[in-house]
Amino acid sequence: MPAPASKAPSPNERRGRRLFLAGALLLIVMGLVHSLSLVKAPVPSNDTERQLLDLMFNYRFNLLGSMRSMQDLMTGYSIAFLLAALGLGAVDLSLRREPAELIKRIAIVNALWLAAMTAVSLRYFFAAPTSFLAAALILFLLAAVTLPRTGAGAGPDPR
Repeated sequence: MPAPASKAPSPNERRGRRLFLAGALLLIVMGLVHSLSLVKAPVPSNDTERQLLDLMFNYRFNLLGSMRSMQDLMTGYSIAFLLAALGLGAVDLSLRREPAELIKRIAIVNALWLAAMTAVSLRYFFAAPTSFLAAALILFLLAAVTLPRTGAGAGPDPR
């Protein structure tokens, strides 16, 4: 006996899945672009910047028994940021073929994280990371709004 044919996804579901995939790819691109900041050390353009960079790299202070410079902290947070973007993008890519209801929930979680990150970015960062974060936020919000609440043919659990 042949297996029943599965119902084709609705246009909204296909569009939502494409938006979700675009958001996942943008997170990975954002992480890769951000990794470029770790390749080359900043070059001072005047004496004030030279003094500032010297202090950032060489002045160490005690953080709970660990001697760290401000540059150590900035590098660590920068690596954490790019790993978060790459990791969430990879998780999103690995889950992109799951049921629409699950993808919708993941898109909502991503949108909440990206909304918080965008708010921080508006206050403390500059245009490049803010624009990446805002674009990813928009993609995941659109995916969450576009994807159907339940999978194809699935209704509320009767139990």
